[in-house]
Amino acid sequence: MTESGKSIWRWTGIIGLLVFVAGLLGYGGFRLSTASMGRSDIVRSHGNPVGGSFKIVTLTGSTATDGDYRGKWFLVWFVDPRCPDERCYPPMKRLDQALAQMKQERHPIVPVVLSLNYSAPDTDDLEDYFKDAAVDYSPFYATENMTRAMTALYHAPLVKEREGYYAPAQNYVLMDPEGHYAASIPTTLSAEELHARLDKLVTGWGKQ
Repeated sequence: MTESGKSIWRWTGIIGLLVFVAGLLGYGGFRLSTASMGRSDIVRSHGNPVGGSFKIVTLTGSTATDGDYRGKWFLVWFVDPRCPDERCYPPMKRLDQALAQMKQERHPIVPVVLSLNYSAPDTDDLEDYFKDAAVDYSPFYATENMTRAMTALYHAPLVKEREGYYAPAQNYVLMDPEGHYAASIPTTLSAEELHARLDKLVTGWGKQ
């Protein structure tokens, strides 16, 4: 092989290695980058009494941050896909119904529902859990450190039940288009009550 041929093979190998390393810097790289960080290094409250920044992952593997929702109302909630259907499907369905009505009335709210099963998430199982609930939104997942930091920031304590799953958050947290905390709304409300609360908050925003 000529010197020019050897050089081409050498550079091909280097480029291939760089592509491989770049692939590792996705979700796996994010896990490593947050492994030794404390809560204050991962999330920021931005002056909010509840809520603030986050960096989470979609079912397709892309990342989403709080900054992606500037200019939009968004609602944060936490649920474990290992949670029994009879406990967690009702609040999921009530949320879906209320959000559908808000969208129909041209007051859309983006749901940011984070899986509490942060240990090696199986995205297929996670997707199936939400499909079986027949809701029109998809969940997100995150690293353990991000999940713990984010639940603390959004006042959703991680409480593990004897059956091995984390209890769903007791409140939905609504954030306004400027990224400010708007309200914590109990998940026990009916779909009609939840819609009424959301409608009042959204339509009354900026009128105080």
